[in-house]
Amino acid sequence: MNKMSGSQHNNIEENSSKETIKGPTNGAGGPQHYYGGGYPAHFHPVPPHHMQHSPPPPVYQKDERTQRQYSKLKQKLERKHNNRNNGIEVNSGASTPSLSPRKELNGRSGGSGGASSGAWSEGEGSSAGASVQGDDDNDTQALLDLLSATRTPQVSDMTPTSALVQWNSPLPEGVTLPNVELTYDLLLGDRGRYKAIYSGSSLSCRVRDLRPGCEYSVCLQIRAGEITGAASEAATFRAPPAPPDRPSPARVQQRTRTSVLLRWSSVADNGARITHFILEMDAGEGFTELKRPRTPQHTVNNLQPQTRYRFRIAAVNECGRGEWSDETVVWTAGPPPPAPAPPVLTTAESTSLSLAWKREAEEEFTLQMDDVTQGHGYLVVYSGPDCEYVCDRLRRASDYRFRLRSETADGMGPWSSEVSYRTLPERPGPPGRPVPRGKIHSRAFRLRWDPPTDDGGTAVESYTLEIDGGEGYSCAYRGPDREAHCDRLLPGTQYRARVRCSNVAGESEWSSSETVVTEATCPSACSPPEMASAPRSTLVPVRWRTPDCIGGAPLTEYRLELADTDGLVRLVHVGLESECIVRELLPGREYRMWVTACNRVGAGPPSTALRFKTAPAPPDAPEAPNLTLETPRSAHVEWTAPPNNGAPILDFRLQMSATNVDDSFTEVYRGMDTASNIGKLTPFTPYFFRVCATNSAGRGAWSPVRDVLTARAPPAAPAGLRHEATADSLRLHWRIPADHGAEVLRYRVEIDDTAFDTEGPTPERLVEGLSPDTVYRVRVAALNELGVGDWSEEARAATRPRPPAPPTIRCAQAAHNHLRLEWDAGVQGTQYCVEMRPPDAREFRPVYRGSAHSCKVKKLREATSYSFRIRASDERGGRGVWGPAVAARTAAAPPPAPHAPTVALQAPRSALVSWDAVDDADYVLQCARSKDTIFKEVYSGSETTYQLEELEYGAEYQVRVGAVRCGLASAWSSPARVVVPPAPAPARPRRSRPPRSLSPRHTALLIAAGFLLVAVLVAVLVQRLVEPRP
Repeated sequence: MNKMSGSQHNNIEENSSKETIKGPTNGAGGPQHYYGGGYPAHFHPVPPHHMQHSPPPPVYQKDERTQRQYSKLKQKLERKHNNRNNGIEVNSGASTPSLSPRKELNGRSGGSGGASSGAWSEGEGSSAGASVQGDDDNDTQALLDLLSATRTPQVSDMTPTSALVQWNSPLPEGVTLPNVELTYDLLLGDRGRYKAIYSGSSLSCRVRDLRPGCEYSVCLQIRAGEITGAASEAATFRAPPAPPDRPSPARVQQRTRTSVLLRWSSVADNGARITHFILEMDAGEGFTELKRPRTPQHTVNNLQPQTRYRFRIAAVNECGRGEWSDETVVWTAGPPPPAPAPPVLTTAESTSLSLAWKREAEEEFTLQMDDVTQGHGYLVVYSGPDCEYVCDRLRRASDYRFRLRSETADGMGPWSSEVSYRTLPERPGPPGRPVPRGKIHSRAFRLRWDPPTDDGGTAVESYTLEIDGGEGYSCAYRGPDREAHCDRLLPGTQYRARVRCSNVAGESEWSSSETVVTEATCPSACSPPEMASAPRSTLVPVRWRTPDCIGGAPLTEYRLELADTDGLVRLVHVGLESECIVRELLPGREYRMWVTACNRVGAGPPSTALRFKTAPAPPDAPEAPNLTLETPRSAHVEWTAPPNNGAPILDFRLQMSATNVDDSFTEVYRGMDTASNIGKLTPFTPYFFRVCATNSAGRGAWSPVRDVLTARAPPAAPAGLRHEATADSLRLHWRIPADHGAEVLRYRVEIDDTAFDTEGPTPERLVEGLSPDTVYRVRVAALNELGVGDWSEEARAATRPRPPAPPTIRCAQAAHNHLRLEWDAGVQGTQYCVEMRPPDAREFRPVYRGSAHSCKVKKLREATSYSFRIRASDERGGRGVWGPAVAARTAAAPPPAPHAPTVALQAPRSALVSWDAVDDADYVLQCARSKDTIFKEVYSGSETTYQLEELEYGAEYQVRVGAVRCGLASAWSSPARVVVPPAPAPARPRRSRPPRSLSPRHTALLIAAGFLLVAVLVAVLVQRLVEPRP
């Protein structure tokens, strides 16, 4: 390989299309990379599974020169290692001579101490004590030769876009490089340019992103630290072809009413020549194949006019069909469109007109406008597919003419009829500011204003004048005149005035406002005073409003005056407040009241008088009422009437409480009488009474409380009567009633016409001997020393029907750990309860509840007898009696599987088998050879050991054991293995030692010695022949 300078690199890149580069440049600084256009660099280390499934590269046979080179390198490395171990320091800082960018592989220039053919020379030009620098040079030279002996990488497992590249390590077996790690650089060549795609220590690489059907070349460079070997020979391969790429959508070149000319671009064939294209068409029923053209164009005939079609294309080569292109939508041609309807005006503005029209098909429109005042004729203002357009930048209050034409792919249609529309006028400008005209009075003035400078294109129709006296603007005049008279104003008030005009387009903006102030006068009369609330007996709150006209000056004070029925007048309030409370009045008296407003000019007229009457006061509190007990459940209450405080008493209210708490009092009487009889009292209970009087002024205060304790009486009626029923009995329960001062001794229970007394004050009674399924009337009363109390409310109690009889239970199935029980079916809705008693228990326990006719009892002991009983119940009759106990016994269970037996060799062909014992069981031992795994019985008995005899030498056996008890066999144990040792081997004869092969040096010495011996023999023979005989 020739050396290459930096300038030559540029020449190669410029002339890459003419020159072919066989491999990358080799140099100490690494490979020179050449990157082709459109191919990015990829680094793909191959995972281990790729290396396992792909075949390794073949092992190369080294020639004699390479063998000698490897041997000398190995000896040199071992000698350096021994020198370091013996204490000889090697100058590790000596730098390795840099390699030239291009190095010849078959020879190197060197001095007298260098090798001439690239191999190591031993003993030439140096002794065993050569310098360290010379050794390092030789090591570098040998390592470079080693790295340059790289073989061509192998390519396998190729796909259209990837390939697996593998190579061998250059180091022979047993040779290692201390402190040096080999790095492999894989170079990929595409069209003569190489680039590095992998760098690492792996021996394989997966090259991806290849172009199908393209030829590539790969070569390998090896680096050891800073030293780089020469590139290997390039391995050339071609990626398998693939189906073509996806074509671009077809283009419509020509279109008629019955045919369409389609043309599309060529696509990449991906390594295999495109044989033809597939053209499919969809006329509304799905795609169907239309043609297989060989050229990238086709004319589709026999189509329907003005119809929509869809087309798609795919390329085909010897590898198959490629992907379908995007769809192309085509409409065949039709007749030109007719004249459309004229455009319709949707919105008119002063500077624009909004027009709209209807669309009949897929067409475009052309809109023309004619300005009559300009005289330039029709001009195009819009062209496009929209169905509306806004013509702007027009003049206000002007006429414009329009016409419309539609256009499709089949041609242009005629113009529509002409229409004329007019723009709207604009609002006028604001008129001049209004100014007063003449003298300003206290309640009137006159205003005038100038017309607007801009009337908006049309005449002003009317003017609107508004004035604001502090409550907002209000209309004072509306009409065509420019002067107005404003009256009914307030004196001394500031008014603001503004004016605007209007025409057919709308109203203008308001003019600037003008301020006018009327003259001041005395305030007007106030409105009559009002009561803020109803008058009370001694005071009344009043308020009044500010007069409608304060005379144009601020108010200084209000004067409120009061007069009674005797004609006496007094001033009760002076100030700016508009409310006050008038006090020191008499209850139930009539009064008159009026107010006067004053300002700096003087006092105004008084207001209309307010007439009112003070309210009466509530009555006083009565004295405590008097009580008389008539019976334990009733009392008579009396009281005296209190003073009425100016109003007649309307009624009296009597309240009663049992706790003497304000919130607990309840009203028991209301009326005009001063006495009342109170009934329905509870005996032996304290009560508290109070009374009050009411009149038109309200309720008076309550009297003092009077208390009383009622006498003792028989108990109250029991409550909460409930019962529990069986078929022949009723158990009654109730709540304990109030004893009314005497302890309850017993209770009396009445069932229909039969009475029963309880034994003591217990609030329950069991009544037996009743008829099943019968309804009885029940009531209860309590008794104490004062007699029988009230009866409770009568209740209805029904006895249950008789419960169902227990069915006969029997054992249907018995196993070693469960029993299945069955019984006869009863009435629908009957529930059953099954109980079990184990042999070591005294009581039964439930094992099943439900409506089924059988049950399965699990988790039982084997060969054990259990007792079972059953009872039935339903919703009406309740629980029945238990049936007789029935015994059932579980079956015996098979013994458990023994553990794996233990096998011990007692002799070369004898083994002892032993296993763990199982209770009350016999044993079966089976044996089998491992190669056939057919077990045969070798022992049956109750012993737990057995001696195997006559075993075969070198064979492997498996043994297993099973237990048998009561005729039931267990599962087999895990097999145990035993290997019989092989038979003793006979004495082997001693083999002759093969002759050792001679090295080439020894062979050369032997040949030279042979030639010397032959020469001596020939010389002796010639001498004897030449010498004369005596």
